Amino acid sequence: MSERAGSRVVLRVGENPADEPFPEEALCEVAENVVVETERDFTAALDRIESGDVDCVVADHGSGFDGISLLESVRRTRPAFPVIVLPETVDGDVSRRAVRADATAFVPQSVENFSAAVREELVDVVPVRQGDRVRMPIHDRTATEEQRLKERALDEAPVGITIADATEPDDPLIYVNDSFEEVTGYEKEEAIGVNCRFLQGEDTDAETVAEVREAVDNEQSVAVELLNYRPDGSTFWNNLAISPIRDDEGAVTNYVAFQQDITERKEAEAAIREERKRLERVLDRVEGLVSDLTEVLVRADDRPEIHRLAVDRFNSGTEFDQAWIGEYDPTSKTVTIAEYIDCSRDPMTIDIDDDLPETSALARAIETGKIQTLSAGSVPGSWTDETEYAGGGVAIPLTYRRTTYGVLAVFDTDADAFDETEQTILGALGRVIGSAINDVLSKRTVTADVTIAIEVELSDSSLFLLDLAGRATEELDYRGIHVGDDGAVRFLLAVDTADEAILLSAPDRYDAVTDVSVLSNTDGERVLELVAQGAPFVDALATYGAAIESVSIGQSGVQLRFRVGTEQNGRAIVEELEAIYESVELLAYHETENEATSPQAFRAAVESDLTDRQLTALRTAYASGFFEWPRESDGDDLADAMDVVPSTYYQHLRSAEKKLVSAFFES
Repeated sequence: MSERAGSRVVLRVGENPADEPFPEEALCEVAENVVVETERDFTAALDRIESGDVDCVVADHGSGFDGISLLESVRRTRPAFPVIVLPETVDGDVSRRAVRADATAFVPQSVENFSAAVREELVDVVPVRQGDRVRMPIHDRTATEEQRLKERALDEAPVGITIADATEPDDPLIYVNDSFEEVTGYEKEEAIGVNCRFLQGEDTDAETVAEVREAVDNEQSVAVELLNYRPDGSTFWNNLAISPIRDDEGAVTNYVAFQQDITERKEAEAAIREERKRLERVLDRVEGLVSDLTEVLVRADDRPEIHRLAVDRFNSGTEFDQAWIGEYDPTSKTVTIAEYIDCSRDPMTIDIDDDLPETSALARAIETGKIQTLSAGSVPGSWTDETEYAGGGVAIPLTYRRTTYGVLAVFDTDADAFDETEQTILGALGRVIGSAINDVLSKRTVTADVTIAIEVELSDSSLFLLDLAGRATEELDYRGIHVGDDGAVRFLLAVDTADEAILLSAPDRYDAVTDVSVLSNTDGERVLELVAQGAPFVDALATYGAAIESVSIGQSGVQLRFRVGTEQNGRAIVEELEAIYESVELLAYHETENEATSPQAFRAAVESDLTDRQLTALRTAYASGFFEWPRESDGDDLADAMDVVPSTYYQHLRSAEKKLVSAFFES
């Protein structure tokens, strides 16, 4: 309570009442002898009001303090006491409660010039205290002025408010506020004197209208969401709440209604429902395809069987109308349809270098590794069974990491087929098929009775490895290579201590090199991991399932020794390398017999059982001398090189060691 006799006391109530919307000094400029005091506790504030030691209350309403409940409590004993409510947010329920409890003023915190608006209301409602006598308000107010003040509060409310006369036939409107005009588009002159059913239209739900009518007939409150119409014919969703107003005898004299435009919310809800239906449709359409295709690929022993099983599943199911698989030949830039719906059909070769609409999608799928759309008009009849496909088709690249093995083409007559979600799933299936092809090619290379051993020397100004070797004082010692899921190629190289700085500066010198890190540091030698965004010769070998046996990096060139499963693939690799590099010298090319227990077969079996992380952890540990004693590298450094914490690195390493030992004793 104020210590100054004769002062008018404004009690500021809320979660943080010290955060005044108006400074006390500014209020005193327009109303003398005003003291602003604060209170956070609901019960304490109510007690002070009941005791009569404050003249007015300004109460927050929001998550931290319920100012409307305070107003309702005050009204039970003091119906004329000035209470100004400052809501954080405004909706129909807040406005309805404030009006029903007869708030003296209602000023949303979001209004423009909030502080000035609060001060203006205080000037009108703060009582003048003269000795023991209280005069309300500051200025004498007639009944007309009091009515005008309440109407102004209603007019400025941020939600539509209407009042209907329940004593007249058909409950005509006798008042509409400014927000009602903004929400509905109807001017006050058009709304006054008629029933508010003029907002209804052709698509307004009849059952909801009947619910409102029944509540009004029974003199009850009701809240609904209703589709309404504006004068120009446009629609909006109306969050409508209606409450009866009774006189002293309990008879209903009026109905007050609150309207709030919730169109954006309803449209968002409808969009979510439609998206859920679409996802359910896609899942129902392809769920069986995904599980069946994954199962049949596990059974395939070679690439032709992968093609046959995949195409059979697509063509025998109900998800799509037709599919075929084409093998990609990077040397001739062609796609040969290897498996088709008609088994007796002769193979067809498509030159994707042709600048034609029907082949450009295949070319983009091969080049980008991303699914491409085949529009209905660009699908040649020779690619299909001559059926007119209204929905067109898609070209799905069959990829494994950075290698594309071919294309899966799928067609459908449904114009709604191949939406974004469906294409995402089909793209994933393309990667599954590509992985299966890579597995059988790699397995054939190391398990075939006879393979082709090839040794070549590459020389080209674009080879950063060759340039590095030319800058180093000693030969670069190749310790291993690994291609990550991100397509980055990681070279493990051992160098003389004097050449360490040359490798560490590689990211600054070569665009292809993104990172270099030291894995081990011993007297006279450093083992480093050099990360490059791709290496053309690595991609070429991977495309045909070649197994690298050794790499020698010298000042004259980079020598590669590798094995492939067939002579055809061997020739294709050499031709592709010749197309990439300035000089490719063939040093050795001959058949070699594989033993069932060959080191290569054992290594391939172990690698197929290791995850990428486990293989990387094992390879870096071996290459950096982690298994030597004393150890030449530290596990923490190796963890940094893999960008993992040490505990995770050791977990990968231990898992790899366990699988390696198990393979040795169980082989």
